[in-house]
Amino acid sequence: MFKLIQRGQIYADQNGWPVIIHSSTSQIVRYWRQGRINTASIDRFNNDFEHLDPQEAAQIRAELEKSEHIKSLRAQRAA
Repeated sequence: MFKLIQRGQIYADQNGWPVIIHSSTSQIVRYWRQGRINTASIDRFNNDFEHLDPQEAAQIRAELEKSEHIKSLRAQRAA
């Protein structure tokens, strides 16, 4: 199936992290992940990434933020 990859679309990488498309060509896809721009070939991108609708992306972001918050609270308690 053919799917157009456009700037601003949200995908999940193979680790479940949400990524935002920065740009794409017929050969490569550039995407933001955790504040950095990374590059993947079209073949790798099609195999390793899954398109997310905005609701799924918001849920994943909320879970990641909660996880980071819990981690920081534990670090504060240990210090």
